[in-house]
Amino acid sequence: MKKLIIAALSMVVSVGLLAGCAPNKGSDSPVTQGNSGSAGKGENTKVVTISVRENNWGARKDNFVEAEKRVNEDLKAEGVQVKIDWWPGIGDDELILQAQAGKAADVFINSSVDIGWQRDAGIIQAVDWVKDSKVFKNVPESYTNIMQYEGHYYGAIQDMDASPVFISRKALQGLGWTDEQINGLKGRVDSGDFTFGDLVDLADEAKKKSLVKIGFAVEDIRFEGWNYTFGNYNYNPEQNKMVLAAKAKDVYSFWADAVKRGVIAEGIADIDTDKAAPMFVKGDVFAEFARTEFYQMMREANGMKDNIEGYNAWFKENVVWIPVPSATKGGKPSSYSNPAMIFVGPKVDDAKMPYVQKLIEHVLDADLQVNHTIASGKLPVTPEAQADPRFKEMEFYKDHAYLVEFTRTRPPQPDYAVFVKGYTLGVDAILTKGKSADEAYDLFKKDVKQNVPADRVIIE
Repeated sequence: MKKLIIAALSMVVSVGLLAGCAPNKGSDSPVTQGNSGSAGKGENTKVVTISVRENNWGARKDNFVEAEKRVNEDLKAEGVQVKIDWWPGIGDDELILQAQAGKAADVFINSSVDIGWQRDAGIIQAVDWVKDSKVFKNVPESYTNIMQYEGHYYGAIQDMDASPVFISRKALQGLGWTDEQINGLKGRVDSGDFTFGDLVDLADEAKKKSLVKIGFAVEDIRFEGWNYTFGNYNYNPEQNKMVLAAKAKDVYSFWADAVKRGVIAEGIADIDTDKAAPMFVKGDVFAEFARTEFYQMMREANGMKDNIEGYNAWFKENVVWIPVPSATKGGKPSSYSNPAMIFVGPKVDDAKMPYVQKLIEHVLDADLQVNHTIASGKLPVTPEAQADPRFKEMEFYKDHAYLVEFTRTRPPQPDYAVFVKGYTLGVDAILTKGKSADEAYDLFKKDVKQNVPADRVIIE
């Protein structure tokens, strides 16, 4: 299970670099930082240059290019022109090193979980204009929480996903389920009638009857998302501290039981979504715990990248999806995510900020959000975008968009990565060493006490 440990350790790279880890090689664009000024567009034209780090995934860069055009239409009457100065995209380590050298882009995209360490490293600044921005006036409260940290807004949420469970319809049919029962499963999860334990039992039965080869597959090593199913949230936002609670034993008990029954195999950490998508398409996996974009990954694994109609027909015949069920009868389902944020660099002053704000707000225009959904498989973040006719035609996306109202995200607390490493060590001990839930919890607790600063964690 070295891959499990290595993957978990890779989550702490940002924290480690703050402590002095060696940098990767890299260079930055030799471009002057974008301060407002007049240049080359006539005496009466004010050119505002905004440096933006490239991010080509999905439609992110395309949306910035289009947003630049729209901002300039807005500003034409004011005699102002915004010009994007593209900087190359770089990793977290280089962000820190370049910031230390005085080079920081005005705008860049990173994960919501990165807010804490980025702020502490001086890479970003507060953007409290987000609170009153017309873009976010109708978003769920969960989005508001995601964008805030210790009383301030530090980013504008750029896209979103949820974490549905994709289940083999064929396997359920093999267990004797009718179409009516299968189609009603999501409603039972929403009402708390169908629990996580029920799902484990079904996976166990499907595997024992050789309807599938694997009971559960999980995206990457995002095992901590299952904590939410058991009401174990690991984080106190009011105190900005991680929480090590005895509820973790309930989660470890699930792992131990699932391993004993063969629902989860030792190599679960080796089956990332790239491998799981073709396996699920072939019918080898009973339940895949993944993000929204797994829907699109299965389409590509099916060879139907450009055949959306054919894929939708295949999906209805072969797959049913549900939210992650609660572990308790009558409980609420859960979902977790790692959304992207648009961040603003520390050198943007009060004079430039209004133009940066306008650019970001246009990036989040409803139609541009949907362009990104089509290209990436991510969900749009505003109700206005979800009302777009193109989005409404995407049945899967439209139907599961309600999950984002209760989707939790990884906390931006800088010690989170180290904390989760300890949790993952406990999972690894169960998977590879046959340890009990109590033994795994003791290992987790010991690691947290050793590696997470005492004033940044609550141990119950």
